[in-house]
Amino acid sequence: MSHRTLYFESLTVEETLRILNTSPEGLSNEEAERRLAEVGPNEVMEKRENPVLEYLKRYWGPLPWLMEATAVLSYLTGRVLEAWIMAGLLALNATLGHFHARSSRKAVEALKRSLSIRVSVLRDGRWVEKDARELVPGDVIFLRLGSIVPADAKIMEGNVLVDQSALTGESLPVEKRKGDVLFSGSVIKRGEAKCVVVNTGSRTYFGRTVELVKSAKSRSLQEDTVLAVTRYMVAFGLFSLAVAGAVGVFEKWGFVDLARLAVVFLMSSVPVALPAVLTILQAYGALELSRRGALVTRLSASEDLAAVDVACFDKTGTITLNKLRVVRVDALGIEESRVVEYALYATREESLDPLNLAVIEYAKGIGLERGRLKLLRFIPFDPSLKRSEAFVEEEGRVLRIALGEPRTVFQLCSRTESEERFLEEKLADAAKRGYRTLAVAVGEEGGESLRLVGLIHLIDPPRPEARELISALKKLGVRPVMLTGDNEAVAREVARSVGLGENVVSVRKLERGVDIEELDGLAEVFPEDKFNVVRKFQERGHVVAVTGDGVNDAPALSQAEVGIAVENATDAAKSAASIVLVKPGLSVIVDAVKISRVIHERAVTWVVNKVVKTVQVIGVVLIAMVWLRKMALTPLDMALLLLANDFLTMSIATDNQYPSQRPARWNLRGVMVLSLPLAVFYLVPATAVLWLSYFRFGLDWHASRSLLLLALVYMSQFRILQVRERRFFWSSKPCRELALSMILTSLIFTLLALTGLVVARLTVEEVAYAFALSASVLVSDPLKVKLAKRLF
Repeated sequence: MSHRTLYFESLTVEETLRILNTSPEGLSNEEAERRLAEVGPNEVMEKRENPVLEYLKRYWGPLPWLMEATAVLSYLTGRVLEAWIMAGLLALNATLGHFHARSSRKAVEALKRSLSIRVSVLRDGRWVEKDARELVPGDVIFLRLGSIVPADAKIMEGNVLVDQSALTGESLPVEKRKGDVLFSGSVIKRGEAKCVVVNTGSRTYFGRTVELVKSAKSRSLQEDTVLAVTRYMVAFGLFSLAVAGAVGVFEKWGFVDLARLAVVFLMSSVPVALPAVLTILQAYGALELSRRGALVTRLSASEDLAAVDVACFDKTGTITLNKLRVVRVDALGIEESRVVEYALYATREESLDPLNLAVIEYAKGIGLERGRLKLLRFIPFDPSLKRSEAFVEEEGRVLRIALGEPRTVFQLCSRTESEERFLEEKLADAAKRGYRTLAVAVGEEGGESLRLVGLIHLIDPPRPEARELISALKKLGVRPVMLTGDNEAVAREVARSVGLGENVVSVRKLERGVDIEELDGLAEVFPEDKFNVVRKFQERGHVVAVTGDGVNDAPALSQAEVGIAVENATDAAKSAASIVLVKPGLSVIVDAVKISRVIHERAVTWVVNKVVKTVQVIGVVLIAMVWLRKMALTPLDMALLLLANDFLTMSIATDNQYPSQRPARWNLRGVMVLSLPLAVFYLVPATAVLWLSYFRFGLDWHASRSLLLLALVYMSQFRILQVRERRFFWSSKPCRELALSMILTSLIFTLLALTGLVVARLTVEEVAYAFALSASVLVSDPLKVKLAKRLF
């Protein structure tokens, strides 16, 4: 079983089966498990960086350099204790960062395990669905339209059109027949095939793991906004440093003191926790979405979903239960049972298509089985043609059977006036009842046209919760638009019954000037039409989400800001999508929108908190320098403050938040307009602490500086309470992790101040004074609420 993949190309199917020691009936579970233990899972192991080297890299970068330089400078100038404390804080920061990075990576790995390729495998003579990781050489698998080939495999039966562009760069699909080899990672664009696996994992020809989770992506709007805010803060810090440095030079400060001053300004303006916070926000957000049944294929998908204001979704399986059953058969010129029998030959159970399964189940219920006719050839359902076909032999004649969307199938028929009247009357009646309809047409092979022989009506009732969930989407500011391949009458009836509205037209009318902004739904939609629908909404300035399940939905799923592959979607659709649903219905989409907006609110909270803190700290240090000619905070104070502010507030990533009732888009102006007035409210009491302690209470400068540090820590906790809510700060409770973080931080710094460890010792009265003055910042809450309502 160790031959290279290309070795099998020149072999016959029989020779391949013999070499792999398997048969057309596949492997037994026992044998498959033995081979799995021998060759390992069907995956290519990623090269992992040495954890020690990964940890050591935490000591390399702009902020570690500043802290390391300060520690060395302190040691060389005799401040040995300060040097060791700074080194300890550096190690603690590195350890915390390493821990959070590992947590984020584990979240992504868990996501990859949840979002794996599934494949139909023949085990113990039965078709079962397995994770592609469990495939072994010798397994017999079934691939259909939209499948991603999970391992190198040789075709035993069938013909397929394969897209190998991701592997070879070929722009055109390649035809593959019996005896040809399919490479892992290819996509089935047309047809079906029964194959035998020849190689797995790193032994495949291209040696790549087939994954649905995308690790590479372009920079997101969130990252652009946060980086822009960071640039402003660093610029503000450098400007303030220039002013303070000029004062220091004027006061004839030495090089060491000027260097320490520079470190303070740079440490206060550089966003220490920025990379970790962004990753943690996205990773924990992805885990929250996965718990609700929505798996993201890229971590930034939640950001895009938060901004969605138009959601285009399929009727079947989203609004309806996708539990089809045949309720009526209308025959034309032949018996009803013959209509069902012909339809039976144009279906295939392995495809797991709900329409096919409903016809097969109905046929079994009336005692029909295949056998009377000889199946010569089967053409699987093609979404672009909206039909499947079969060629059978009946009494010496070769018949062509077409099964599919009524008007599409009718185009293949010799359309008499009576047949046309029959079709329209039956379809009109079916539409009133909300039925889906399949047409069956039969004709001799080589004949000019087919003959309509009957209609099969199926019902797929709306989900009980559909009306409520559509209303919930509208309340969230998301406009729902239904897309369906059904005719206008059926689509309009379904849309009306679930509260979408009745303005439903054929997608063809969009080309005649119908305003897409006025529509509640579109009927007679081919998968290829979805791309144009998405683009039309985007041209109007909308952020669009669209659902899909087939290979032909992939362009629309890629074009939309958020492509959503529904439950049981093909692998190709999942690969093109941003989010994959593992539960049916609209409830998952509604939950996903809410959670994505909560994630957005957490990110905004962190950024606003960072801006207010930066302006406050730099401002008070600059004021003290210009006014008192003294350094309000030392590098050690700044390191302690960074620990209190940045790393402990990483728990914002899991905080309780209230989802916005409007699409949430990043607004740089809004962030700054909200943050800067709040920063002024925080700067005033911070400055007051210095003035009162130094001039009114007569504390020496070391004690005054200690009191300022404690007040800044307390204010940080109040600031988090305040900025985490767009409403009044008491409207919701912080999560347990955030609350514990705030309490522990306050207690630790209070104990440091009372005991005189690291900072100058303070009395209980002075600590109480710092706490009371810090709490005064909450008077700015009404201003925050007013600004937030206007800006967000």
